[in-house]
Amino acid sequence: MRTYPILAGAILTLVAAATPAPPIPGTFALQSRTASAMGYLLAPQIGNNSLHRHLDVWMTPIGSAAAIRSYRIDMTKLLHMIIVSDDFSTFLHVHPILQPDGHFLLEQEFPSPGLYHVYADAEPQGFGHQVFRFDLDLGGSTRATRDLSERGTISRTGPYVVRISTDKLSTQMPTRLVVHILEGGIPAADLHPYLGALAHAVFLNAGNLTYVHAHPMPLSAQHSLRGSASTGETVMKPLPASSISSPDMQLNVKLQQPGIYKLWLQFRGGTQLYVAPFIVTARDGG
Repeated sequence: MRTYPILAGAILTLVAAATPAPPIPGTFALQSRTASAMGYLLAPQIGNNSLHRHLDVWMTPIGSAAAIRSYRIDMTKLLHMIIVSDDFSTFLHVHPILQPDGHFLLEQEFPSPGLYHVYADAEPQGFGHQVFRFDLDLGGSTRATRDLSERGTISRTGPYVVRISTDKLSTQMPTRLVVHILEGGIPAADLHPYLGALAHAVFLNAGNLTYVHAHPMPLSAQHSLRGSASTGETVMKPLPASSISSPDMQLNVKLQQPGIYKLWLQFRGGTQLYVAPFIVTARDGG
């Protein structure tokens, strides 16, 4: 098994012109590995709009405050940021831009007050896959109950009907999750890759908020593939954005922990992005 140097920290800073705030520790959230870093969050208000934030993310090696400046590209991006509201009703997938000093910057407008979980997903060169969760409280009402209502194997989004073969997964071995995307009752013909993948599947454990991000492949894939020992996922080389995606795909994923998960399946239909939500259950032994 490959080992990686320990990281001292991954820091998400929300910068304001005034109102400095102390850093808030983050949580290592990648389910397939043990913690190898610490995360910190600052959340001051910017101007008169508390929902508009300037996000600043960076990672540091142990024993140093210097930001790491080199990252591996994963599905066309250096860092994937997943933002989910605590009630699971909001899902955003955005991409801060790496600066020469090693900081990732992004201007982000949040849709409404509330508690958000911000996941920074990246692989600094030589340190392995790192994912940190930052809990960002933007005020508003008291914490809402998490929406776990999307039971079953069918989800409707825009003009599409998305079907998954099962909502019961195993923690003992990779589960083959077959996905069909229909439009007008027939296989969708206007799908295109998004960020090099047929779709992006993000699983969050509804109990402890641990994170798995995986990508499906066509059912009849003849592409060059490699296996992921940590998630059980079979990973494709990035696909051209202009190519046509298969509406029939399979996702090989292994969730490490039993429990109830929210799954967001994000794909591109025509020129638009769509998200199909599901609730799945992982059990020991399937």
